[in-house]
Amino acid sequence: MNQGVTNRQLVLLIMLLSITNTLIQPHAQAIFYAEQHAYLSYIPVFIVMVGSMWMLNRVQGRFPDQDLFESLVERFPLLGRLAGSLYIFFFLIVFARDIRLIGDYVSITLLETTPISIIVLSLLVIAVFIVRGGLGSLIGMSELYITLFLLNSVIVPFMLIQQINLDNLMPYFDIDAAGVGKGSWYIFSFFGEMIALPFVVKGRDFRFKSVAWGITIAALLMMLIMVETITSIGVPIASRLVYPSYELARQLQVSDFLDRFDLALAAVTLPAMITKIAFDLFFICWGLKRMIPKVSGKLMTGPVALVGFVCAFWFFKNAIQLFRFTREWTWVAIVFEILFPLVFFLFLRPRRKEKGSSHLEEKRRKRTGEEDNREEKKRDSSQEDEDEHNEMQGGELQPS
Repeated sequence: MNQGVTNRQLVLLIMLLSITNTLIQPHAQAIFYAEQHAYLSYIPVFIVMVGSMWMLNRVQGRFPDQDLFESLVERFPLLGRLAGSLYIFFFLIVFARDIRLIGDYVSITLLETTPISIIVLSLLVIAVFIVRGGLGSLIGMSELYITLFLLNSVIVPFMLIQQINLDNLMPYFDIDAAGVGKGSWYIFSFFGEMIALPFVVKGRDFRFKSVAWGITIAALLMMLIMVETITSIGVPIASRLVYPSYELARQLQVSDFLDRFDLALAAVTLPAMITKIAFDLFFICWGLKRMIPKVSGKLMTGPVALVGFVCAFWFFKNAIQLFRFTREWTWVAIVFEILFPLVFFLFLRPRRKEKGSSHLEEKRRKRTGEEDNREEKKRDSSQEDEDEHNEMQGGELQPS
């Protein structure tokens, strides 16, 4: 059964899905094409995702007691299962990509001598135990680590004051629109993975105001980080780095005694990345449970995690191939993050009988509510009469 999600938790889940992996890889590619105006690449992505999530919000409003998997299967048993299965396969590839991406990131930056297979397997074991706790575990970890990430993002600019050179943003108004568009192309597939939320959250909990706040905060935060990267490292170097955000963290230095502040940042960002992997795994298992009701989602976590482990090394031979995969992957992401939400918005509606029955149920609820209110008023009036009668007889007994 779906767990209720509050406004704050919905904002944090949006940030979890849009920030964690976008922070690692596509910034270098966006800087390579858009140069000093790479931060503007988030504006087209922001507009597109707000529109896409608005359409899904309207769809969810038609099925307030169901998630998107349930509404698809119930309304269109065959086509709905086909669409749900395509989304499961889509996020299986995302799951494999995220495993390999974070495994390469940890192997290159933190554990250089540890085999990447051992790193990935360790990350998967953690993710499996998180997913077995349900959506509540994912929400709890998001509330902890995304909040810490926000706190770090506010503190880091003050630590970079000595390294920042605003001349790296010049010329300020000579904007290459084509380059900004290419930068948006590379960022879109990562930033748009928030599309998974309506599939695991009930319609009544999927509130567009909270979604819009989450997208806005995530986009502004990533623009800030990209500006920090450009001003502190420079366009020529940042555009040729595999992980520019890690190099940005290495620029931080607290006085003369702590020159590896990147380790402190890694202690906060790495659990957030693991939580993102766990959400991918949760989405796949939840979708399988909705498509095949007899399947236990909890028991499927281990086998699905092993399939993702195999696919991570089968699909991507090395970090360079993973880095180049983003250009072609955006074509696939457009189908699932723009076209399918448009199709759902146009065609996914409850049946007319269901609409009529829902109106009847509302009328019945109103009638029962009015009857309950009348009964309560009668009880209150009878109680008042009894109290007056007791008062006329001397009230409560007093000690002699």
